[in-house]
Amino acid sequence: MKAAKATLDIRTDDQSPRDHAPAACLDNEAVNYAEGLTEVPLPRLMRVSEIERNYGPASPLGLVVGWIRGFLARPHPELGRPGLVCPFVPGALKMDSIWLTEMAETVPTFERLSAIITGYRSVFLETEPKSGTEAMNKVFLVAFPSFGPDGTAVIERVQSTLKRYFVDMGLLVGEFHSANANPGLHNPDFRPLRSPVPMLAIRHLVESDLAFLNRDFYSPSLRATYLRSYLFRLGGRLSQLKFNEALDGLISAEVVLASSPD
Repeated sequence: MKAAKATLDIRTDDQSPRDHAPAACLDNEAVNYAEGLTEVPLPRLMRVSEIERNYGPASPLGLVVGWIRGFLARPHPELGRPGLVCPFVPGALKMDSIWLTEMAETVPTFERLSAIITGYRSVFLETEPKSGTEAMNKVFLVAFPSFGPDGTAVIERVQSTLKRYFVDMGLLVGEFHSANANPGLHNPDFRPLRSPVPMLAIRHLVESDLAFLNRDFYSPSLRATYLRSYLFRLGGRLSQLKFNEALDGLISAEVVLASSPD
């Protein structure tokens, strides 16, 4: 199988990676995209500061930046806890470490989006900062402004299929769109993943992500997969509370699996 080639132009003052091939670790459902595919061109990423200088607030990327500042970086009465919707956003905005790009895709396919997001995953891993506390504020947002309901369904399928491989590499992939029905952690009636433009997001896995990996609606097998990766990637940096919680969740999932008939 010939791996797809991902090309990218990042405009930045720092030294940035170019021409990275996407990782080949994909579900059987996703590997077919690489057969006969020689190149997946990836539009360049831009920081929030560049979007605000060069794009109007009504443009797709301008809408995303407005949503980041006006929703993610602020408290919300329906959040169900004190604080901001996403506590990491103010630090990322201050560092200017949120990167955005806009895809011109109009006909969504699972194979195409899988190739795109795995291509950006490889670039993400090679983009500074790669480690340390500053790396935790680095985010890629890949927007698909031309997608309708069919496109958002494909985005959700790509995210759910590839998530385990991202987590295995110490990353998370998230999906955002205007009809996202995923509930908030502290208020099941709150919808924190709704955005004005359909998107897939990439960021590093952090301690507080345990809540997104140990959810009751995941199968025991999937929970065990997520929690093993979480402990492997973050174990030495976890608080004792989170370590114990993850370990207890993993043991519980493994017990269910062991007691299930073949």
